[in-house]
Amino acid sequence: MSNILSLAKSYEKYFKIGAAVAAHNIESYEDVLREHFNSVTPENEMKYSETEPEEGRFTFERTDKIFSTARKLGIKVRAHAPVWHNQTGGWMYKDGDHDASPELIYQRIDAHIKALCERYNDDVYAWDVVNEAVTDEVEDGAQGDAAIYRSSEYFKLCGADFITAAFRAMDKYSPNAQLFYNDYNECDPKKRERIVRLIKRLKEQGCRIDGMGMQQHYFSCPDYDELKRSIEVYAQLGLRLHITELDVSIMAGFGHNVFPPSEEDIKRLKASSPEDIARVEDIYLKLFEIYRSYSDVIDCVTTWGVADDYTWMDGFVPHDNAPVVKQYPLLFDIHHAPKACVEKLINAAK
Repeated sequence: MSNILSLAKSYEKYFKIGAAVAAHNIESYEDVLREHFNSVTPENEMKYSETEPEEGRFTFERTDKIFSTARKLGIKVRAHAPVWHNQTGGWMYKDGDHDASPELIYQRIDAHIKALCERYNDDVYAWDVVNEAVTDEVEDGAQGDAAIYRSSEYFKLCGADFITAAFRAMDKYSPNAQLFYNDYNECDPKKRERIVRLIKRLKEQGCRIDGMGMQQHYFSCPDYDELKRSIEVYAQLGLRLHITELDVSIMAGFGHNVFPPSEEDIKRLKASSPEDIARVEDIYLKLFEIYRSYSDVIDCVTTWGVADDYTWMDGFVPHDNAPVVKQYPLLFDIHHAPKACVEKLINAAK
């Protein structure tokens, strides 16, 4: 382990430092979690496929493992994504051979959230209640809610009211935790405006929504000005902000937009030079400088993973022409040692 100070302790006056964790390898991260983190988010273990693969059949073994480890380490949990269009069994949308009615779907959401809250409330300080319900691109001719929300099975059967049902159920069963909406590309001006409309709708309906989860996955160079504008826009809605899924691809350090990647970009990406890997650290320093400057509204910064030996980015292809390569997108290396930027981040927090 490193002899430098704790990242989490150094940032106590600013915000919590969190990481997404997985049941299959959380034990290998216990030392680094104990030293540098004071929040954890289950990566997939609280989604429907893991917790309720069939209606009424709950499977909590993998989730329990994360919560047990978190309790042992004295770390509270940001619970993630009980309502998401992915990793949800087809049973949610069916009533026998017919489509489920909105009322049946709301009942199922309520029962699912009730089960999660009854089991885990004591350890949870915030929930990503609904994840990624806003569309990335507006289809030609789309109007009204169809120009705002993702055309998921939830939306096709319920319209936007499934979001309302989820927040009302979570408020009922977890009254002491903060409730968040969570999404990616949240700094894109057009999508940001759609997210704002979702949040305003919830507020107009009398739903409790405490915060906005800004995922912050970076595959291209961050637009720091848009990040600042986005923080201000969401904060002006009266929301607390969490950075929820932060990681930085090697491609983000290329200094330009890599979508679609050129042949030169692909060659460079495959090479993964030490210089390009180091640029990821430079981006973290700039991002944290911004996060610190808005610590009056930001309460937590969570990386999507703990260390570079296990990251979803290794298997993710952000564009058809991009190769699958080893990525180094986190603050700790493949041996779980802090990268050079961690000490710089700690010194910057003094």
